[in-house]
Amino acid sequence: MNDRSRGRLRWRGLLAAAQREYDAPAPHYDKVVELLDRVVRSAAVPGAALRSAKALQALALTQLAYSADYGPLRTVYLTAARELSTGVLSAPRASGAPNGRRAHRSVCRPR
Repeated sequence: MNDRSRGRLRWRGLLAAAQREYDAPAPHYDKVVELLDRVVRSAAVPGAALRSAKALQALALTQLAYSADYGPLRTVYLTAARELSTGVLSAPRASGAPNGRRAHRSVCRPR
């Protein structure tokens, strides 16, 4: 068995284990996220399996967000799930103007 086939068996096993954990009667979503993180970061995973791993990881992160008591942690989980679903989020704009331009401020001069 060569390294490539070992890698293929490894990510398939991790993906199957994550799916079993997600479908369990009392799932541990943090374990699902951890297992799938290894699959998502692997270079040996083909496109279809990578998309399915990202989708399952996004679902697990969403479930973690629903159960989070701490608001900022909930936001982190939901942001990570959205990032997995839609791709990397863009950086926030520097200005407060809706179109990205700098807001024009009037200057008040003392009399």
